[in-house]
Amino acid sequence: MKIKLDYHSSQPLYQQAVLQIKRLIVTKKLKAGEKLPSIRVLAKELQINPTTTNRIFSQLAKEGIVTQRPGLGVFVADTPVPFSPKYIQQELNRQALSFLVEGLRFGLKYSEIAKILDQQYQTLQQETQ
Repeated sequence: MKIKLDYHSSQPLYQQAVLQIKRLIVTKKLKAGEKLPSIRVLAKELQINPTTTNRIFSQLAKEGIVTQRPGLGVFVADTPVPFSPKYIQQELNRQALSFLVEGLRFGLKYSEIAKILDQQYQTLQQETQ
């Protein structure tokens, strides 16, 4: 599994890994039912503490992205956990606000922030082909 962590980022390592695993799933580089590395193997690959790796898997399981099968391992969920439209709207609003605040904090205009979002969408689209 290709995950690159930025050890100098202000974003916690586990959050970086969670986002990258989600990206691997969205771009179909990880498929439904696929087994993920064990906690120890992933910790060694990423050069992080196994406790942090456990936190990554716990967060992904909480969001319904993976299923943890005792004695067997962690697998990409076959189907995403259905969330209510209200929950989805609240979560995306929270993340959008955070993205906008950071862009404005850096002195960007709304059009520049929207362009970044569009570029990221295009990149993800290309990765799925």
